[in-house]
Amino acid sequence: MLIDEKIVECETKYIQCFSDSYEDKNIIRFRDNELKDMYYHNYTYIKNSMSENELRNIIKNEISLRLCEEENYCNILSNYNINSSLISSLKYDSEVSINGYYTFDIEYFSRLKAIPDCIVKKVSNEKMVNDILYCDLQHDEKTLGKDFCTRRSYRRGKVYISDKGVNSYLCYHNGQVVGNCDLFIYKGIAKIEDFAVIPRYQRKGYGTTILKSLINTAIKEKCHTIYLITDEEDTAKEMYKKIGFSKIGERIDLFLKLY
Repeated sequence: MLIDEKIVECETKYIQCFSDSYEDKNIIRFRDNELKDMYYHNYTYIKNSMSENELRNIIKNEISLRLCEEENYCNILSNYNINSSLISSLKYDSEVSINGYYTFDIEYFSRLKAIPDCIVKKVSNEKMVNDILYCDLQHDEKTLGKDFCTRRSYRRGKVYISDKGVNSYLCYHNGQVVGNCDLFIYKGIAKIEDFAVIPRYQRKGYGTTILKSLINTAIKEKCHTIYLITDEEDTAKEMYKKIGFSKIGERIDLFLKLY
């Protein structure tokens, strides 16, 4: 299933808010020199369908480049299939994940319920970036570590309070932060990203409250497409489908460990 080129373009513009990029006829390569260990700020996107041999050569070239950069991983993303035979021929330990593209059906908007007294605010200052860090630590510290969560939050926070176009939103209930989410709008397309609810507040309606607020913002900005990307093995996928998101395609993420 081919992904609309306008969504692909929106994805590219979103990452370019954080990362430098190089593009040729086959790939777009992203690098964030301020956060080199952020896998989704540093990856290579395969633009086109091609033969297995052509794809193998491109991936081998990207691996060689990463080794020259003295990095210990290579992340390859593609909206086209990457055969298991190709992956096994690369001779590096790898992890393959399937991520689904989901778009929102506007007709479902009126059915979304928000928790009373919740306030969703756009991040606009360093104090609110600290609240993002708090959310990040509650959600990911055990798996990713405090150091990485801190560096990631402040790196991304720099973009949020700039004029680059990526906005992050925090949800507060009775003065307590409960979750956060990003919204990026480009040429009538809205991308929802980095959606997270602090674990103790999950499955209580806060997630729907946050998403409803961001979807409402996108509608007011006259967006004709609202989408997100989620791991097909993530339980959040079921919530997205329940509130009005439908799958339109898949992306293959190939993560190679170069050590």
